[in-house]
Amino acid sequence: MDKKSREYEVCPCRHVSRGQIEDFIRETKTTDLKEICEKLNVGNKCGGCRETILQIVDEIMA
Repeated sequence: MDKKSREYEVCPCRHVSRGQIEDFIRETKTTDLKEICEKLNVGNKCGGCRETILQIVDEIMA
């Protein structure tokens, strides 16, 4: 699946999609990785998705 797709599973450990992360960032205007991880329960198991989450933040806030 394309990483730009809203259905793309950014965090496979917690089954969180790109769309869920995008919506949260847009609704809350949150750009802090730690807060995003805490509120959405992502990036706190293996941490492998944190870089992708930061890329999503950069794309939305650009």
